[in-house]
Amino acid sequence: MNKKIAIIISIVIIATIGIFSIGMKKEKNTESDSKATTTVSVTDANGEKVELNKNPERIVVFDYGVADILKNLGVDIVGLPKNGTLPEILSVYADDKYTNVGDLKEPDFEAIEALNPDLIIIGGRQAEQIDSFKEIAPTVYLAVNGENYMDSFSTVATDIGNLFDKQDEVKKALNEIEKKVADLKKVVSKKGISASVVMSNEGSVSLFSQASRYGLIYSDLGFKQLDKNIEESTHGQQITFEYFLENNSDYVFVVDRGSVTGKGESAQTLFDNEIMNKTDVAKNDKIVYLDSVVWYTMTGGIESTNIMIDEIAKAIK
Repeated sequence: MNKKIAIIISIVIIATIGIFSIGMKKEKNTESDSKATTTVSVTDANGEKVELNKNPERIVVFDYGVADILKNLGVDIVGLPKNGTLPEILSVYADDKYTNVGDLKEPDFEAIEALNPDLIIIGGRQAEQIDSFKEIAPTVYLAVNGENYMDSFSTVATDIGNLFDKQDEVKKALNEIEKKVADLKKVVSKKGISASVVMSNEGSVSLFSQASRYGLIYSDLGFKQLDKNIEESTHGQQITFEYFLENNSDYVFVVDRGSVTGKGESAQTLFDNEIMNKTDVAKNDKIVYLDSVVWYTMTGGIESTNIMIDEIAKAIK
């Protein structure tokens, strides 16, 4: 083989390698682009990023707020907890075509597995069992943080919108809600209204701070928290009715857990007592009994958040 032929062969080999490398690079980029368009990053309730396949078709939902968002976006599901009474907002899911997968605290894992889901979305009440859910299907823990309600709600709703290609619908819903919040906060702040947020439960009363599941009332709607020493607790700080004689806020907002669980006397009956009736808030008829099903079981939905804001706005008119 003479020198000229050797050079030609070398050039051909180098060119072939180059073309092959370019082809491999294009193929790799195509795979990467495909993955980018078929998956989406979602921020879970712990602040961690979770990669999920876009547009899953068989969805099981354990968080009623998320179920509310999906319903409003026109995204169908295959199952949710139906033991007990479904919130009126979610009454469409009472139909037998939606499988009952237990209740909020006791999932029916056999029923879930039988559905062969593509995605399971859980909330705070199921968080400790997340590994059991993950054995069945990809699972993400989504829940709204009450202390920073609107920011958290916006993140959850936006992530769901991205997951199901419903970005425009989510943006429209959020814009409407954010306007309501801003308008109401102006009124509350201008009037300098103070409030106490409490929950009645089987004869006892718990008080909640800004750093709680009901922080929306303080952080986002602008009500003043007169007592700065409220214990931060998931279930609130236990108080007696004498508390309201010493801490006389303009409004008392009451969540009646018993009306949700069916246990204990009603909040109205509990609050109609000699001590409470001496308070200015009672005399001025400023004790407001909230829609407890919404406030206790399904915060973080599109429709439920609208109900919550409208309820507070109506109370202070």
